[in-house]
Amino acid sequence: MREAIGWLLLIMLTVKGNWERLFDKDTVGALEALLPSALLSARWYGGKARTIATVRINETIPLRTAATSMVMVFIDVSYNGGGHDVYTMILTVSMGERALQMQQAHPEAVLTELIIVGRSGGRRGLLHDALWDHACAGALLRAICYGNGFQGASGRLLASSTPTFSTAFVEAASAESSVMKGEQSNTSVRFGRHAMLKLYRRFEAGINPDLEIGRVLTAQGYAHSPAVLGSLEYAGSNQQPGTVAIVQAFVENQGDTWQYTLSELEAELANSSGLAMPASGTYTDAAALLGRRTAELHLALAQDTVDPAFVPEPCDPGYWQSLRDRMTRSVEDSLTLLDGHLQALDEPNRRLAILLLESKAVLLSRLEAPAKRNPQAVRIRCHGDFHLGQVLYTGRDFVIIDFEGEPARPLAERRAKHVPILDVAGMIRSFHYAASVVLDRMRSRPDADERRSELEQRARQWYRSTTEAFLSSYTETAGKAPFLPEQAEDRALLLDAYLIEKASYELSYELNNRPSWAGTPMRGLLQLTQAESHMVKCS
Repeated sequence: MREAIGWLLLIMLTVKGNWERLFDKDTVGALEALLPSALLSARWYGGKARTIATVRINETIPLRTAATSMVMVFIDVSYNGGGHDVYTMILTVSMGERALQMQQAHPEAVLTELIIVGRSGGRRGLLHDALWDHACAGALLRAICYGNGFQGASGRLLASSTPTFSTAFVEAASAESSVMKGEQSNTSVRFGRHAMLKLYRRFEAGINPDLEIGRVLTAQGYAHSPAVLGSLEYAGSNQQPGTVAIVQAFVENQGDTWQYTLSELEAELANSSGLAMPASGTYTDAAALLGRRTAELHLALAQDTVDPAFVPEPCDPGYWQSLRDRMTRSVEDSLTLLDGHLQALDEPNRRLAILLLESKAVLLSRLEAPAKRNPQAVRIRCHGDFHLGQVLYTGRDFVIIDFEGEPARPLAERRAKHVPILDVAGMIRSFHYAASVVLDRMRSRPDADERRSELEQRARQWYRSTTEAFLSSYTETAGKAPFLPEQAEDRALLLDAYLIEKASYELSYELNNRPSWAGTPMRGLLQLTQAESHMVKCS
């Protein structure tokens, strides 16, 4: 039945005795019926473009402490046309005044109204995501700190902490917790200025690169990523443990570097007249620092000579051929998708699309270069999804976060080793996006028409100088590291190839999600078809 609580309209569930009986075999079906709509409304659910066929709870793990009662559920979602994903939720119940507070403060966390029937009648409450409850979030953090374990129906949840999780961080469990806004594929909870807990919503067997790389960087004392304090892993029967959550030290920051970059560029374009960019004290200094921090990250990740998951591996001719084949498929797929969207694009983007489709042969030829030259380099673990949004700005420096990789890709692919020019290309593409976004903002200003040509030229100059500063600092810091090809021409050709692959991925994403944005990756790809494809060589 449906009833309203305040302004919410919810399906009401009824259970006898204890709320955890919702997960019994004879009652769990009613809860499962609610899950498709709950998933579709969740920011972290990644299957919105697919049609759900069935939803089943295939594992429940009670997380009971002296003060709280929670249940972690593993939700198996199968899709029409095949395939399935597993998502995690941690559920709890609030009653009385706490339920009203949860409803008013965090309606996005509420699944349904619940009536628990006992000897003295029924008590009304809310079934909701436990991470939004301060007591539950703190209990979960303490469980990780003390290495508690929890038994489920089919497997076991294992908590562990690192030596970095000192007694000072135990105090974080009593700090006021808050769920961070803006998270897409996961959910992060901040505990004051002490710690951050991140719950990975999509579950796969195997260690998450965020935890795996974070442990290595923490052990090495790398200062420009958050220290790993602990983790939760689930070990099911006949499968390797999979990462469920990670706890990291909180990093004081002023937000991500994407927003910092947009504000800096907008100020530079708005406050200067004439075409010459300021000579010093501009964003180029920040770009140079970011280049240095990126190279230091790669140097740290190249140090391990024991763990097979991190030992650098040589790039033989077979690797370069497989890289070419992968990149070729990516470009061909994105251009096929573009051809199918051609008539739906607006006129300016349609003209770009036609030019790009006519340039297909040139793009594909640029992907051949590394395989033909067979550069001497080694592959290492990389960030894998590196862009301005994956870096925090502290006000004076940068901290690199989120080593999970692209969540939609398989875990094995996200743990693969690459020549780290992959990350360099990702950041350069992010600079290009920033220039495009700010230019669009500036065009909407009252004086935009009379300054249009100037603004466009200044945005191009900013992109060039920013990229030059980033690349120069990166290559100077990396020095003769074996993960960079020795020959400057090889580095430049490989950078072009990675830029083409990255922009092709962006084009497919934009066409599927934001077609009006497709012009940005199309312009980037068209730049890369020119005789001197990239204006700055990685030298």
